[in-house]
Amino acid sequence: MQAMTVEQEQQFTYYWYAAKQAIVEERYDDAYVLLTFCHAINPEDGHTMTCLGIIEQGIGNDLKGLLLLNDAFEADPHDQWYHYVKTLLDINTPSSWAQALIVLEKAHDVQQPNCDEELLDQLQDMYLKLDKWSEALAIQDELDKINGYTSQSAILRVRIWIIQKKPKKALAEVNRYLEQDPTDVNLLEYKVGIMGVTKAKAKELYPIYEQILEINPHNLSILNDYAWTLATHKGDLNKAESMSAITIKEDPYNATFLDTYGWIMYMKGEKDLALFYLTRAQMYAEEDNMAEIKEHIKKVKGEK
Repeated sequence: MQAMTVEQEQQFTYYWYAAKQAIVEERYDDAYVLLTFCHAINPEDGHTMTCLGIIEQGIGNDLKGLLLLNDAFEADPHDQWYHYVKTLLDINTPSSWAQALIVLEKAHDVQQPNCDEELLDQLQDMYLKLDKWSEALAIQDELDKINGYTSQSAILRVRIWIIQKKPKKALAEVNRYLEQDPTDVNLLEYKVGIMGVTKAKAKELYPIYEQILEINPHNLSILNDYAWTLATHKGDLNKAESMSAITIKEDPYNATFLDTYGWIMYMKGEKDLALFYLTRAQMYAEEDNMAEIKEHIKKVKGEK
């Protein structure tokens, strides 16, 4: 298309700001007419086509609106991706999702090397939903250049490695962030969980438990885990009991906490108390921990 003349530029600017004012005043019919004038003067202006597409959608012309949003994106993939992608995702079909990914990736390529953070967030979200883990990590690298290496970044990376069943890489990521901030409780808790999966020795876990509790003495999950680890690894049962007692006092209907306390009582030779707390644990247990609690009850009763 030939460049606009000075007169056309003036007309375009006049109609554009008049349309913008009409939208603010909710005079959508007037806005539509004015935007149509803008489109006639400059049919390759992406922003104009996006506004027309949104209005078409608003009056029920979904297909025409979608086509205008597509044309807007083709004319200006750098800036006119958002409403097109939103519409494609709202359609919510496999083909519309596939098209949304194509749009996001094209906009991402066009915006290099300085991508809009909102685009990066949207593209990463798509990659995560589609299990494209390497691509999601690559986007996180770009986000880190904008925001720095944050706890949120580290946690997302850790989760991806865990999903891919790569606990060593997950643990390395946790340790990388803890070098930057050794007081981040969320990452310390991830470290405990990952070390449990990798069968770390109890003596390796104790210092991490202590570190977390120094920061947050009332972290009930860690108090319970610490007590359970002590009880099942020939640790200090009195210390285990005192920590576990805090958890059941604070959350008396938590089956996991009750089970831990009951088992500690059993390890201390208090079978009647053990059965009392284990029976209460069974009352409040969910499906996922019912079997283990039943096994503990059978053990205390001496049943096979």
